[in-house]
Formats: sequence, C-alpha cells, structure tokens
Amino acid sequence: MTANETILETKRLVLRKWTDADCSALFEILCDPEVVRNVDDGKPFSLEKTRKFLGAMEKSAQENGFCRWQVVEKTSGELIGTCGFGRIGETNEIELGYLFAQKHWGKGYATEIAGATLDYGFNKLGFREIIALTDLENTASQKVLEKIGFTKRGLEIIGGEENLVFIKKKSDE
Repeated sequence: MTANETILETKRLVLRKWTDADCSALFEILCDPEVVRNVDDGKPFSLEKTRKFLGAMEKSAQENGFCRWQVVEKTSGELIGTCGFGRIGETNEIELGYLFAQKHWGKGYATEIAGATLDYGFNKLGFREIIALTDLENTASQKVLEKIGFTKRGLEIIGGEENLVFIKKKSDE
C-alpha cells in the first residue's frame, strides 16, 4: 500500500488512503465487540481478519477507485474509524459505510465525515445514487443518514440478512 494520501478533509477530520502501518491501529478499533456488532458476522475482528479487510480495501481502491478509507482526527493524528464506499455484489449498488472507535461516538464525527464523503461520491466519483444499510436497531446510524439527506427505501434482504435500506440520489441535493 502507498503513503497516506488524503482523499478529503473536513473541519476536524481527514479521510486518507490506507498504508500497511495502519493495521494495528485499525485492529484496536475492530476488536471491540460493540464497534463491530452490526458489521459482517458481528464478531470482533482478529488481527488476521483485519489484515484481510485492509487487503480487500486495497483491491477495491485499485479496481473501483474507492473503498472504505481511514478516518483520522486532525488534532491527535489518531486513526478513529473508517468511511467510504463499497459495491454490493448482488445488486451492483454503491453503498456508503462508516464505523468509529467507541470512544469517539457521540462527537458528530459520523455525520461530519459521512456527509463530506457522500458529496465526494457524487461530485468527484460521479455516482448517481448511493445506498446505506443499517440493522433495524441501529438508530444512531439511521439518524446520521437522515441528517445527511438519505431517505428510507425500506426493509430488504441483502447478503442473506434483513437490512433497513436508505437511499440518496444526486438529484436529491
């Protein structure tokens, strides 16, 4: 992986490309059961699973020009989470996703970086519509999505699991 190239900046955060050196800091976030309870199988990541995640992000970035990038707090320089895009295999739709270390919940970081990333997707990557998936009980994430202009599309089975699907079209701006 390459050096920390900046994708975008907000007032308090930087969205950057991954480097190999980011694995241990990301692992510290992904090994927290509360952080990952709505991710993948809901189980804490091992160091090996974290390495595989970073490999998948590098592959997505090379093949698609996007991935779930690292979110860094400007004041501390600390890796505090991830935010970015993925492509849902069964529908080929673009999905916005994010997660943060638990100690950074409630600071407005998700709204700040997800909103800026959404704009990046529409204006720099040329997306026409973007979806986001949440578990029914993940009301905090649902509030973030509504704040940045997503609307509920409804309950759908994606990847064999029931999700509440949100959508935002470029024309909604």
